[in-house]
Amino acid sequence: MTAVIAALVMVAIPFVVVSALVRLAERWQDRRDLQRDQQILLTDAIHWELGAVAAPVVRRRPDGGWRVSMVVPIDQPILVTALLRVTARHFAAEQPGSGPLEIVLTPTKPVAPQCSVKSLVTTRSTTTRPLAA
Repeated sequence: MTAVIAALVMVAIPFVVVSALVRLAERWQDRRDLQRDQQILLTDAIHWELGAVAAPVVRRRPDGGWRVSMVVPIDQPILVTALLRVTARHFAAEQPGSGPLEIVLTPTKPVAPQCSVKSLVTTRSTTTRPLAA
């Protein structure tokens, strides 16, 4: 009797392990799908209200909250405020009380002002001598 039970356990172990790995892979895929869907919805909300001014990247935090990263023109505070307002409103409406919302703003690289560069080559006077001897 013990041998039969041991044999059944030995046969069942691979199936249990494979089903646990499949469930783990499904959870990871669901998490990625949820992140992608939130990113699409937030991008659509920003583009609907403000136009194509930012492309947010949405990630799930380990504590269950959300992290939103965007590159913003820091020299336009009205636009940055509007982006923050749209982002906070979106996550408040989507999942109230889900966890902390972290918004990471990265300033855009400033455009270097164009300046004139003086030529370092001086003009020589023309001579009648040949260049090569």
